[in-house]
Amino acid sequence: MTKVGRPVVMTAEVRRKEILNAAEKLFGEKGFEQVTMSEIAEAAGMSKKTLYVHFADKQELFKSLVTSSYVWSDNVSVNMSDDPVQQLKECLYGIANHVLSDRHIKLCRLVIVGQLGMEDLSNTFYEAAISIARNNLIDCIQRIPENQRRIQLSSEGLADMLFGASINKSFIDSLFIPLAVKPRPSGRGYKAAIR
Repeated sequence: MTKVGRPVVMTAEVRRKEILNAAEKLFGEKGFEQVTMSEIAEAAGMSKKTLYVHFADKQELFKSLVTSSYVWSDNVSVNMSDDPVQQLKECLYGIANHVLSDRHIKLCRLVIVGQLGMEDLSNTFYEAAISIARNNLIDCIQRIPENQRRIQLSSEGLADMLFGASINKSFIDSLFIPLAVKPRPSGRGYKAAIR
């Protein structure tokens, strides 16, 4: 049903979120190449002119979508426990929940396919996602006193090892093996694996 009357006034931030939500849904359903800016504008409930006020083209919109998907929630970086080992476990759990979420898997697939013709997208993806998660892990590891560490590796080496051991295989399986073929573990499975 078409809305009648004056359009709803939205802040620029809310309008951008509406555009990104519409684009994410359309890209997920049809793929990057098959979606037009007109379709995104229509799905977001605005004119194409308004869409172009916020994004110069579909590539810029896609890069913004990828970047915005990695605004880490507070539960990944803010830890409630005073115990640095427990903080590390909570950080790993938060990262696992984010990395292994359906939304993240879909966006990763889009990035892999959509990267064609967008050379700097992989750098954006790395900077906005992987480096932030890795730095959070390193910060957590550095809070653990040296005498409590059983493995004498640098904080960077431990972060890489912990991420790889606790999340990487599930992520690769989720990314490349259809869910109908191989079910992913539940959130409790992630938490159990980290403990």
